Amino acid sequence: MKKILTTSSIILSVLILILGCSETMSLPGTGETPTGGINSDPNKFVQITPDWSFDQLNLTSPVDVFSSKDGRLYIADSSENRITVIRPSGEVESGIYDSLGNLSISPTSVCLDARFNVYYSDGGNKIYFWPQFSATIGIAGIVTQRYYDVHGDSVLMDPLSGLASGFAAINNSEIIDSSQTAFIDSLMRPRVFYDPQSDLNRVGLINTENDEVLIAGDAIYASQNKSFVALAPAPAGELSIYTADAINNYIVKINLIPTVLVRLTNGQNVWQYIGMKEAFVATPGTGAGTVSAPVSMASDNVGNIYYTQTGDYFDVHKLSTPGYNSGFLVGIDDIMGLGEYGYARDITVSPDGSIFVLDTIDHDVKMFSSSGEFLKSVVVREEWLKLSDSTYYGDSLVVKDTLVLQQYPDLLNNPFALTFYNEVLYTFDNGNHRILRFTKVDDVVISDPDREE
Repeated sequence: MKKILTTSSIILSVLILILGCSETMSLPGTGETPTGGINSDPNKFVQITPDWSFDQLNLTSPVDVFSSKDGRLYIADSSENRITVIRPSGEVESGIYDSLGNLSISPTSVCLDARFNVYYSDGGNKIYFWPQFSATIGIAGIVTQRYYDVHGDSVLMDPLSGLASGFAAINNSEIIDSSQTAFIDSLMRPRVFYDPQSDLNRVGLINTENDEVLIAGDAIYASQNKSFVALAPAPAGELSIYTADAINNYIVKINLIPTVLVRLTNGQNVWQYIGMKEAFVATPGTGAGTVSAPVSMASDNVGNIYYTQTGDYFDVHKLSTPGYNSGFLVGIDDIMGLGEYGYARDITVSPDGSIFVLDTIDHDVKMFSSSGEFLKSVVVREEWLKLSDSTYYGDSLVVKDTLVLQQYPDLLNNPFALTFYNEVLYTFDNGNHRILRFTKVDDVVISDPDREE
């Protein structure tokens, strides 16, 4: 018994010595302020609670989401044939948005352009749209004619001819027809935007006065089966959107062709559009910047295009504008690493250029810098582990504490979609029927979550 007590006293003395040294003794020879740890991660994301349940938002099978510049989330709910719109507060929109509540198709992709036109598709061979801005304000009538300044003379023309001529329209000179009520009503409802088999896309845009071909059609592409699985807007200054064709392995640029000029009830004149193919900006292949079984797509503020795919060989690509050349280099940029992903289901880009890739199989969101460098996994559970070890420096015994970040990818179950708005990353966790929200801001205080720009 005496021997045991002596041994315990020795152990206790050593522990007291170790604890005392760890609190008061600095590592010799460094003289540096310690760095690293919990508060030094510039890409630290924290979860916003509570989670949003699908039941709360009246969602069943959401498969795609797009965040507009005013913060609303447009959610393609395929099994319900609708696009649900929710505010940043989680409130479900109604009223005018009910136009998207009973669609003729099962939407699987959705996006908006800067004009607040809503585009959507069902993985088939057409793209649809709803002119939200015109429908929200209301259409007072059709602009049938207006006066244009032609070398100092006022000349009356129909708006399309005036637009093609390049002459300046004279303000407040429009002739408005408000009698075409059925036609006006149709312009405020969802309808087909891009049909590759239409005369416009097969034959081209023709000047009826002299039969001149203004924009060539594509009869070959019109005859092929297509599967438009993803959509993304072009920059605000361009009249175009992008779509990914999963059957033919194309990224297609589609121009907005003006058709009818309408007068809104607020006095503003706004064009209505129809879609026409401009070009294939990416074509089939297995290298950087080519297409093989695309799945999702996004674009940034300057028009660069990002897409994910399941074919050979690289899961994530970037097309840089202008020119649409590959923005990432194979073997150099982490984002194009072979075996980097289980299944890159969706992609989104933040305003600062950070790239987020939703990995359905790995149950996480992989965050990359704008240059394609892997930064970390987010939308995962994190714990900081404190590892302690002792060592001798000369005759002194010191304890070194090391903080190690441990990540557990157990939050997500069969996630399908994600989007980024105002420093918040929204991830659709379909297996758990909820939306998870993560932000880089540690302390979130939102007095008015429905703020608009």
